[in-house]
Amino acid sequence: MQALQGSAGNTAVGHMLAAGSAQGSFPVQRMYHGGHGGQGSGGYAPAPAPQQMTPAQVTGQISALVNAPPMLNYGALRQGRAHEQFWMRFPRDMAGQEAEQTLSETSTLLFDSMKGAQERARAAEPDQAAEDSDNREVQGMLINDRLVFATNFNSSIDTLVDEGEQEFGEGPTLQELLTIQQSDAGRTQNLRPHEAENLRDKLESYRRKNRAIAMKQRGAGEQGRGYDATAMALRRKLKAPVIVANVEDGDLREMLTSKDFAGRVILLRFGALDPRKNKQTGRKTREKSVHAEQKLLLALGYAGISPHQDVSGPLAIMGKYRPCMGCAAALKYYQERMGFRGLSFDENYGHYFQTSVNNLAEHHRHIMDAHYLEYIRQMVREDVTSTPALRHEAAPAGSEFRRGGPTIRVPGRYASRQADVTPPASDAEFEGDEYVRNPRRKMGQAYELETAHLGIGRGSQSHPVGRRLDELTENQAAELHELWNGSAAHPPTNESRQRALELAYHYSRKRRITLSILGAAIGLHEKRLGTYLTKYANEGHWEHMPSRSNKLPSQPRERDRHRGDPSKQFTKGGQLDDRGRRAIDETLAGLRGDPWVAEWERFRGYEESGRLDRASHTLNPTKAPSELLLTLARLRRDGYDVPQMSRYLYTGDNGDNLRKAISRKGKSLLEQSESAGDTAMGGMAPAASSAGSSRRRAAPPSGRQSTTHSRRRQSVSSRPERGESSAMGAGRQPRHPEFEGFELRIDPNGQPYYIEEETGGIYVYLDGRMVRVRQASPVDTEMSGGYR
Repeated sequence: MQALQGSAGNTAVGHMLAAGSAQGSFPVQRMYHGGHGGQGSGGYAPAPAPQQMTPAQVTGQISALVNAPPMLNYGALRQGRAHEQFWMRFPRDMAGQEAEQTLSETSTLLFDSMKGAQERARAAEPDQAAEDSDNREVQGMLINDRLVFATNFNSSIDTLVDEGEQEFGEGPTLQELLTIQQSDAGRTQNLRPHEAENLRDKLESYRRKNRAIAMKQRGAGEQGRGYDATAMALRRKLKAPVIVANVEDGDLREMLTSKDFAGRVILLRFGALDPRKNKQTGRKTREKSVHAEQKLLLALGYAGISPHQDVSGPLAIMGKYRPCMGCAAALKYYQERMGFRGLSFDENYGHYFQTSVNNLAEHHRHIMDAHYLEYIRQMVREDVTSTPALRHEAAPAGSEFRRGGPTIRVPGRYASRQADVTPPASDAEFEGDEYVRNPRRKMGQAYELETAHLGIGRGSQSHPVGRRLDELTENQAAELHELWNGSAAHPPTNESRQRALELAYHYSRKRRITLSILGAAIGLHEKRLGTYLTKYANEGHWEHMPSRSNKLPSQPRERDRHRGDPSKQFTKGGQLDDRGRRAIDETLAGLRGDPWVAEWERFRGYEESGRLDRASHTLNPTKAPSELLLTLARLRRDGYDVPQMSRYLYTGDNGDNLRKAISRKGKSLLEQSESAGDTAMGGMAPAASSAGSSRRRAAPPSGRQSTTHSRRRQSVSSRPERGESSAMGAGRQPRHPEFEGFELRIDPNGQPYYIEEETGGIYVYLDGRMVRVRQASPVDTEMSGGYR
């Protein structure tokens, strides 16, 4: 057994051992401590709770709690469940919580940047809706003087970093990413006028504060404001690129604990949420999501962080929104039951969402016990949901001082439609380039219920939403996919796509199948599909479906159907012949040793041996060497077909990403080369921009490689700041082998195991072969080792 533990790891052994030993009894702890202002603080003796409960029992009892009075459904459950009355929290002094304030404000700015990046991605490919359009939040964690940010969807991070690299080059910094902003029309869409004004004012204030931090004028206790650990972490390495890391990465512990990473900004993904390819249908599953706080808590577990040995200094989790009820209970569990006593978070929780608790039961089974149930019970029975006042609204006379700020009770219909954290009472101004702190900004009139804006509306015990059927047969899904996308032998036609819309409309309206299910089958984002179906319902079929290059209606072939500058028009090129391939091969041969080229050579070997899977074996063309992009720009100008070049280089079958890389990078390199009379590129590099201008940086000599195949994009290099000399960022190779048909996973102790993609069976790799692990008990042992 000891030998098996050494080679396969504790997790695999845990799977193979029959569980079932009774857990020791434990007292149920209260959620709120004295002084927090909780309604039930002091003197309460909790009802006896079961000593041992399965996650299913816990979620079942939680469901019974939240589906009964005093909880109501709001927005036909679109806004979850909450109480009939809310605590409305007004702008307050953040003294003593400076780090939490900056963490929340930076998360809000980062969310706006992610939405801005998504807008850019949609503009570049108007027919392909960005995958992360439903991202709702960003949450940040301050730990050991470094910052970790997480989102609902992994693709939110991927899109932001990809767009940042398009503008700033390899390895953008956080401050560079924050310059990517959502348009005012986009961020205020569907907001009421007072909500839009509130959001604009808030973002402008947060940007002024961030500017003061970047200028190193805010954070160290200046102008009477307390020491701000988050601001000081941001100031520490302003020029260091962000790091993209997966929860499953084997070196995540080093990133969270090593002094070498102090001051770094980590953008966190959870590889288990990435789409998976169905081997039978060839289609990818939809990307999954979890609440951002849950990713941050998973990072603590997977990295094996000990609260007493591995955490020094402030530990805080705060974000754009206050935590939902399920996540607040999880944060409290980590604080009280798992030893993270110093963990600071917003205890003024928001609404209850069933999906949040379901995801906790799936990914955080170790906390689904009687203690977690008791935290939820206290929230439901002994307290009420919190909601923020508008940024300019002053607290009325007679407000109750509760958990650090003025608060009143209001009916649920006046609760905010945005679950933002409580706004601060302070602001930041600038006199020239000098930051001036305003500890008490000017407020508007005191809040009056008689003149208050309506919010989420009245709640109800039930909701009149018909049951939707989340199912398509495999044949129906395959038919939709083929009609819309075509096949290798039969490309899609206008008629086939019209038929796909007819079927999708029928399934949506008659059988009430959700747009998310239909969109996943077709390969369109649900919002894009919804737009098409609405237009079909109102107008019937239109003449021509939008294409990648334009949205003009179909016109006779002999007429030029393009508009604008001819140099910007895309013309379908000719076949990639031996001359074109030879030009590419010669360029690649001269770049041997480059990481991107090495990966291309590896894929070439896969293709020659018949092991290439084009759906998963893809390269990012924006990271290709400049010399190669210059060659490709010449070939495109000479009339070669971009999709064929893209297939040859493994950058995607349709050539969209390669076309963008050539247009954005290769074309400018070609213009520079020809203007300088240099046709061979040689050692030419783009000229450095003057200070303050948009600048592009050359790719670093080496970067940290992904340690798990589930990552959909390589991590941004964890190289040091520009101008520093350090061994940090040297190339690292994956430490565990990967096998076709199996998904590599790393348990919280750093031990590898494998999930068979077709059956879901658990395997370990022993003595050169895969050994299936027998699961003898429903008790979850996968995550137990790293969380005790």
